[in-house]
Amino acid sequence: MKKIAIIGGGIGGLTAAITLKNKGFTCDVYERSPVFEEVGAAISVWPNALRVFRKLQILDDVLENCGEIKEAYIKTSTGKVLARTQPVYDLPAVCTHRADLLAALLKQLPPENLHPGHELSDFYTHADGSAHLKFTNGKEVDADLVIGADGIHSALRKKIKGDEVPLFRGYNLWRGIAKLPLEQGYASESLGRGNRVGIVPIRDGLFGWWATANETQGLSDEPESTHEKLKRIFSTWHDPIPQLFDNTPAIIKNSLIDRAPTGGWSTANPVLLGDAAHPTTPNLGQGACMAIEGAYLLTESLYKYGISDRALKIYEQAHFQRTKEITNNSLMLGWLGQLQNPLAANLRNLFFYVQPDKVSMQILDKYFNYDVTNIEI
Repeated sequence: MKKIAIIGGGIGGLTAAITLKNKGFTCDVYERSPVFEEVGAAISVWPNALRVFRKLQILDDVLENCGEIKEAYIKTSTGKVLARTQPVYDLPAVCTHRADLLAALLKQLPPENLHPGHELSDFYTHADGSAHLKFTNGKEVDADLVIGADGIHSALRKKIKGDEVPLFRGYNLWRGIAKLPLEQGYASESLGRGNRVGIVPIRDGLFGWWATANETQGLSDEPESTHEKLKRIFSTWHDPIPQLFDNTPAIIKNSLIDRAPTGGWSTANPVLLGDAAHPTTPNLGQGACMAIEGAYLLTESLYKYGISDRALKIYEQAHFQRTKEITNNSLMLGWLGQLQNPLAANLRNLFFYVQPDKVSMQILDKYFNYDVTNIEI
């Protein structure tokens, strides 16, 4: 029986393992961390991604610990409402703790096919096109196909494409989860000058949040603590933003990076999935959603055409244009949100304010109404 090895046990890798298992493939997931885990932050799972989980008949498990967005606002830093939307689709627009989504996916897979503590150290292909993998713990395995779901710094991507370092987009991001006295369906993004704050519902009064600042890549928050720095930057913003940081046990900071969209996601072996293939900034909340869609498309292509170069090329053809558009639009939305010049920021706010709510919904519809399970492979 053909064997598939997935490098990377995140959301994209685990979704691929589930879709492949359901189609009868033998599949093992190798994760470099000692346990399968996600960072303590929120993640958006929009209707376009949930349609994949519905097709896999695991939707209820995924939704169990999610918070639905009932009303979403764009606001100024003072709290003035610039735009308001109410997402209404066949499936809800939800957010969840990354760890909760990971746990729901892990439930669907046999423990014997999950291998934490396996960091890839070397990879080469045999004459017949199959792959040989070496891990830093000394283990070596062979596989008929290797799927690189190992993120934006993918070792397998470097093998295929020899990429330069990812592109820094001019701002840093803090994330966390806080208990807040808000209506559970509330979500917002508040715009300042070179700063933004977003809030999304998770569950049981917990909300995920993110905050941004235009600053150099990897800038340390020292000598201030991260909490004190964020409280200083956002001290005059509308409630509950000044209270966010004291209510957050752990805050994560990252620099915003992505890559320009390019094809060539596979050689004859391996093939790339998710951020390894098409990393994006998080401004549209579609990074994980695209990985979930890609897992479905890759599996359907392998099921129909077998483990072959043809299958891998068809997968990329079916997925590339959408991921390119989302990556570029997310980059543009981030640029717009991070405007620092007072005149430019005021014009941006005016644009959001005069735009009818139904126009805002049409923009969301373009992404949320997409159903990858209807794509003909």
